[in-house]
Amino acid sequence: MDILGYRRPDGQLGIRNYVAIIYTTHCSYVVADKLHRMFPGTQLFGYPGGCALREGPLHKIVELGKHSQYGAALVVGLGCEGTDAYMVRDEIAKSGKPVEAIKINEAGGDIKLIEQGSRILVKMLQHISLAERDKMEPADLIVGQECGGSDATSGLASNPITGVAADLLIEAGGTYMHAEASELMGCGDILAARAVNEQVAQEVRELIEEAERRSFEAGRFSWGYGNILGGLTSIEEKSYGALTKSGTKPLQGILRTYGRPPRKGYWIQTGEPGSGTFHGDPEGINQFAACGAHIGLFTTGCGSTTGGLIPVIKVIANVNRRQLIADNADFDATPIIEGTRTIQEMGEELYQEILRVAAGKRTKSEIYQHFEA
Repeated sequence: MDILGYRRPDGQLGIRNYVAIIYTTHCSYVVADKLHRMFPGTQLFGYPGGCALREGPLHKIVELGKHSQYGAALVVGLGCEGTDAYMVRDEIAKSGKPVEAIKINEAGGDIKLIEQGSRILVKMLQHISLAERDKMEPADLIVGQECGGSDATSGLASNPITGVAADLLIEAGGTYMHAEASELMGCGDILAARAVNEQVAQEVRELIEEAERRSFEAGRFSWGYGNILGGLTSIEEKSYGALTKSGTKPLQGILRTYGRPPRKGYWIQTGEPGSGTFHGDPEGINQFAACGAHIGLFTTGCGSTTGGLIPVIKVIANVNRRQLIADNADFDATPIIEGTRTIQEMGEELYQEILRVAAGKRTKSEIYQHFEA
């Protein structure tokens, strides 16, 4: 199938076409949200704090602002915060896309700023409507994978088929990543054996050892009430089920900062310390977006319904979640549990679904406006 991407000035190709509205402090969130609600075709995200300037969150919102799905960006600040709106604007502007910044204090209050921002957004929305379209190949795609509400079917069906789809994407020249080192406890040596060199092998061992150390010190593991209700019996079972989402390809390295991966292939992503903008499952999706991901795969057994800023393909294999599968899931993996289809067959189908979404098919999280940020 033909995939037509939106060509950006820095050479990136996006599969969606929005204007980003970025607030630089909670004090400018309400006004930014009002602008977002007034103008369809915009997406809202921002800095998760008040006056202080913190490098991780700043880098994250800048990289999100540079993302290929945004043809333009409007930065909305209060005017006295450390995360200065003009500074954010100038960093995003390095991507070549149109970007402007406005401040509530300089505008003279909410009403004046909404008027100013509205005029800017009209021009930006007209600009992105003229975005040049170029053919994309699977090799151009970056996909991230997140687990949420894992149950016994996650490791038996949903995660393994994302591993198969990941292999197919990488074989086609694309890029794949997942996160959640705390859900890979005990898997360090297995992943190290797939590393492209000894340095990466050592890094992945240390990453998982550090996750294990933090869990033991806190007395808390990546293990929730819903996991138990869903039939998982131990953290070991959850970890090995999570491992199956990694596929079989060589591990290129660990992504510890935001920005597009330096080369194609399979990566583990960690996010930058203290950079979260949303607690829970969407945070993982948005960290992938800050690394340039076009699409997020989201496997869920108990049935998380949240999304993120980029299109999210929900995968469920739990036969007891028929209504969730009908209403919120994009890919029904229950035939594996029922024994009528194989993991390989459904992994290949999921890969085709990735290509369909890249070509413009809307996911259910997009239709329901689950753009949690």
